[in-house]
Amino acid sequence: MRRVTQDKQGKKTAGVDGVKSLTPKQRLNLAKELKLGRKVAPTRRVWIPKPGTEEKRPLGIPTMYDRALQGLVKIALEPEWEARFEPNSYWFRPGRSYQDTIGAIHNAISKKDKYVLDADIAKCFDRIDHEQLLRKLNTYPT
Repeated sequence: MRRVTQDKQGKKTAGVDGVKSLTPKQRLNLAKELKLGRKVAPTRRVWIPKPGTEEKRPLGIPTMYDRALQGLVKIALEPEWEARFEPNSYWFRPGRSYQDTIGAIHNAISKKDKYVLDADIAKCFDRIDHEQLLRKLNTYPT
């Protein structure tokens, strides 16, 4: 079962360059200009509320150029990196959803008793050592 995605509200939010959206012709010109190795523009930082609490979390909004470059890098790296991930890893992976996770857990524990670990990984990705991560993946971002 595939997750139904909603149209993201922040999709047309401007970065530090003030650009909110591009026409089809501007998109074509942007695609022709994309180059790896160019220094990225500063990210616009906004604080958005966390649901059910008064706490806020930071959100970085890149420029349209940097968003396009991120997409290009994702398309280039994802096939290799997906092949390296564990087959029993589900969240934030293409074509996988929480329903897939629940189904896999059900299949694994329906035969005999098992333990399920539910961990709160709040702010985990803020603290990941990126050099260590790249060494683990045995590749370079470029």
